[in-house]
This record gives sequence, structure tokens and C-alpha cells, in this order.
Amino acid sequence: MDGMPHLVYNNIKRFISFMTLLEHKRELNYSNDFPWQQNQGNLKEEAVKATKKQKAMPNGFGEVLYGRSLTWYKDVALWPMFILLIIELGARVIQTKYLPLWNEEIFSYVIYFSRLVLFSYLGIFAIKQYKASKTQAIIAATLGGLIAGFLLAVFQLFWYFELWTFFNIIGQPLLMAAMGVVITWLVSTIFYKR
Repeated sequence: MDGMPHLVYNNIKRFISFMTLLEHKRELNYSNDFPWQQNQGNLKEEAVKATKKQKAMPNGFGEVLYGRSLTWYKDVALWPMFILLIIELGARVIQTKYLPLWNEEIFSYVIYFSRLVLFSYLGIFAIKQYKASKTQAIIAATLGGLIAGFLLAVFQLFWYFELWTFFNIIGQPLLMAAMGVVITWLVSTIFYKR
């Protein structure tokens, strides 16, 4: 027991001598009450520069498409293309199942009219609601037309199951995308003022 206080004293003495050997790697200057407030003006300028640099650089694959992400294009084109797909599928089912004696041109006119209306709506909606540029609206219509055309071609492949439907898997998406580009371009030149 007699040696115990002596051991504690020696260990404390060694710890203090060790701590005095350690020096700070940089000088700590606390002239203000809060050291983080010293360079606040510079920090604001650096934050503005970093924000501009971050906006200039694309943040992923989707933002390479004229400054918008793929989710943005999905949000813009989802509902108009979904409605277009439902109308086209419904018209084709009604034509073949329930009204086979009617002239096929009537259903073709309905389908082309629905494409015109919904691609026009997509162009106007992208420009007015989402503040898209002309190019972004056209890209949204192109992507929507490609996807809706592909889904329609897959449906036709199983619905008709003829030789032309295999070639239609390539042709239908390209046709829908081309129609989307032309219609959205016309609408965007009419409504886009910049």
C-alpha cells in the first residue's frame, strides 16, 4: 500500500511531461469570440462559386440530356404517354373484337387524333408547367414516343402474331418518336417565346 501513491504520482508525472512535449501543428488564434466568424465573407463567396460550379457539371447520366435528369423526363411524359397507350390499345381491341365490320380508317383517325392531342399536350405541359426549353420538350416527346411505341409494338406482337409485328418492334417506336418530335416541335415553336 505504501508504494501505490508513489506509482500514481510517477504515472501522473510521466503523463504531464509527455503532454508538454506535444505541440500544436498550427497556431490557434482566437481573436474573436467565435473563430468561424472571421472569414464569413469569404465563405459566402466560396459557397456561391461552388454552387455555380455544381450547377454547371452534370450530376449523373440523365443530366447529360440537356440539363435534365431521366426522372424529370419520366415525370413530364408519363401520363400523356400512358393515356395515349390506353387509347391506342383500346381502339385496337374494340376494332378487332367488337366492331370488325366498321371501316379501319375510323380507328386510324381516332388513333392519329389522340397522338396529335396528347403530343401537343405534352409539349405545352412541359413548357408551361415544368419551364422546359424547346429542346427539352422535344427530347421528352421523343423518349415518351419511343417507350410508348415499343410497348404498343410488343402488344401488337402478341395480339396479331403475324410477320409484320416482328418488324414493327423497330418501326413503331421510331414512328411514334418521329411523330412526337414533329408535333412537339410545332407546338413548342408556337408557344415558346425565347
